[in-house]
Amino acid sequence: MTNTQTTTKKKLLWIEDDALLGSILGKELAATGMELIHAQNGEEAMTLLRGTVPDAVMVDLVLPGKLDGFGILTEMSSDPRLKDVPRIVLSNLSKPSDIARAKELGAQRFMVKAESSLASIVSEVKSLVS
Repeated sequence: MTNTQTTTKKKLLWIEDDALLGSILGKELAATGMELIHAQNGEEAMTLLRGTVPDAVMVDLVLPGKLDGFGILTEMSSDPRLKDVPRIVLSNLSKPSDIARAKELGAQRFMVKAESSLASIVSEVKSLVS
């Protein structure tokens, strides 16, 4: 007897360059059963996004290399394949102008790392992909 039903895992691309936070957060997110795709910089993230359309993206704004989180949000907004993908920003930038800019570029949620618990981050991601 063959099982023809398959459950599709929700796919999250998360872009985070901090190795320690990435490791801790990765373990917490993996426990949700989501398929995780991780990038450490903007260029790597855009390469991955050219090959797949995730169910959601979580992005840090301050990233190494030429493309920061604002650049990723901008590129996603201008790409017909990616413009409707839900986005959450997880960053230590917390000025009202940074938050407003991220939201103008399509971020549905903005979380400040220093003010957010792992549980609240996971909860926000789960609500974003559901």
